[in-house]
Amino acid sequence: MADLQPNMEPTEGVITYPSGNTAVVACKQAAGYVVTFMSDSKNSQILASFDSKGVGGVNYPNGRPWLVVTESGYTLSDKKGNVVERIKFPRTSQEVITLEPTECISVRFTNRQSIVAVFSRPECRHEWQCGEALRRTEAPYTAKVVGTKEGGRLELDVAAIRQRQQAVGSVYVPPGPHRTETERPGIGSLKKALRNLDPASDLSATVSELRNLDTRLGYIETLPRVLYGTARSASAGTLARGTIGSSGGGSGGNLGATTASLVMGSSGRMVLEDYGSPELSKTQRRFASSLRGLDPEKVRHKARRAKLPWMRLRDLDSAVWGATAPGDTLQVLCVLADWNPVCAKVEAVLEAAHGALVEEAAARSGCEAARVKMWKVDASEGNLLQDRYGFKTVPMLLMFYEGKLVAATNNVRTEAQARDAALGALMRGRKREVLPEGWRFGTGADNSLLDYLKPSTVLREL
Repeated sequence: MADLQPNMEPTEGVITYPSGNTAVVACKQAAGYVVTFMSDSKNSQILASFDSKGVGGVNYPNGRPWLVVTESGYTLSDKKGNVVERIKFPRTSQEVITLEPTECISVRFTNRQSIVAVFSRPECRHEWQCGEALRRTEAPYTAKVVGTKEGGRLELDVAAIRQRQQAVGSVYVPPGPHRTETERPGIGSLKKALRNLDPASDLSATVSELRNLDTRLGYIETLPRVLYGTARSASAGTLARGTIGSSGGGSGGNLGATTASLVMGSSGRMVLEDYGSPELSKTQRRFASSLRGLDPEKVRHKARRAKLPWMRLRDLDSAVWGATAPGDTLQVLCVLADWNPVCAKVEAVLEAAHGALVEEAAARSGCEAARVKMWKVDASEGNLLQDRYGFKTVPMLLMFYEGKLVAATNNVRTEAQARDAALGALMRGRKREVLPEGWRFGTGADNSLLDYLKPSTVLREL
């Protein structure tokens, strides 16, 4: 129970009437006070109650609502319960509404941020400031040097300014880290600082070692990144070939000793010929000794399929159609798409046929198989071939002899059919039996492969 003393500051706890009944229950929270006023009766009827947000109300002694405050507005009612005033926040009028449920309890309401609840008796007086407390009105950042007058008008408090100058020495806050400005702040300042290092310092030697390490790491052969699709897409080989000239452009460090041991890697970029022999720990050496190496004398499985080399659309003019096309050579353009399940099946057949032709050409020089070159063209790269020859489905095989179209088909289901189609087109090309200039597929004529597909096979048009 709180002690009853006159002119007392807002208190926290329970205040009772002389009869022993509870009068006020006040609870202090971080956002403000929660106050509840009760009548001097055995049933302790609630007469007024407000929380820290200013939400609550005041009741008549008979229990009917008098003032009801919500987050959106407030209502005033008469003793019969009829609403006489209904206002939504923000309230424009600054008139104070005074309510006195009993002679001991009074409430002065202006808005949800300004509610004064008073409990007074001859021997004591308690006053609580209820409602939502705004941060700026609670303690403005100009409170040290600016005084507030009526209507919110601010005025310089000269006395406070002079007092702070005498106590602190300055009105402003002490200068922070932003006062110190680097020679070149932000990105790039480290490079400029390293250029000004003493070459004989230990830090300069460490930086040189890190640069050499970064250069060596840049020459390690890794899997090429692809623009889309998988590692078998057209963009994989292109991106790898495009990095040949830029492999050592901006690496920095000591490149003289490194470039002497560079060789062309399988991915089409310059890599280190010898990566060196790192020092192994005792555990690593013991593990390495337990590994069984490959037996070179043992005959191992040799794949019959050979991966088809890529041909970009931009290279067709010079490699296939132009005057620089190789003579007495049949070039087979296999138009495929990685996202098409039919192409995945046909590509395996074409790779097997390509492997057989390469193996035969290596065994017998000058044979007909040596005059057949097979290329893979990504159908997703562009519609150049589709628009020129009028086909819409993939896979599609276009066979050219010295820049002239000899045959075009997608009716290839086995390795033997692919081989026979290529060698037959080579013979017709030598006899100058080529398709006429401007030849195009007729409507539906490029779907001969559809007659041999299963009903469950998915075929997508471009």
